[in-house]
Amino acid sequence: MTQTRPRGRLQFLLLAALFFAPLLAAVLLYFVFPQWTPSGRVNKGELIDPARPIPVIEALDESGQPAGERVLRGRWSYVFVAGEQCDAACADKLHQIRQIRTLLNEKRLRVRRVYLAPTPAAAAAAHAQLAAEHPDLEFLSDTPDAIYRHFFEGGDAQALYLVDPLGNWLMRYAGDADSNDILRDIRKLLRVSQIG
Repeated sequence: MTQTRPRGRLQFLLLAALFFAPLLAAVLLYFVFPQWTPSGRVNKGELIDPARPIPVIEALDESGQPAGERVLRGRWSYVFVAGEQCDAACADKLHQIRQIRTLLNEKRLRVRRVYLAPTPAAAAAAHAQLAAEHPDLEFLSDTPDAIYRHFFEGGDAQALYLVDPLGNWLMRYAGDADSNDILRDIRKLLRVSQIG
């Protein structure tokens, strides 16, 4: 009888240590040794933290008609803020975005590509120039006071912006971003997200 009691106590202490040791280790790592916590991120684009809601305004489509105030909502959107004309660099960027969307296979229907021109005339010219090569590209023109341009804080003429289905600006990719990195990011987002 005397041997079963210490053995039972030892088993209880081992079982308690098995439960409390990971909790104690987590508390120590978080509060006592913060330099050991990982600081890296897995996303390749610049994360907009916190995500900024896009203003609800009426953009115009390529024909100059209102596109509806919920134009950048409902699906994941890659927005390319273009200039007055689509030059060779612009065409290359649109080709890159198309290839990324194509590589998503069956999930490509959850992602749209949006070409945001500064004026309705520029949107119509871009539509005439690019519609045959990019049939699924949506052409929009900014408002006269350039609300979208100011919202996306231009700077890099070839930057690409990711907008979530709820209408929040989520990520920004520099003009020289690798298309494989952009593809990895959107694949992860589509895998973990149930919206859009």
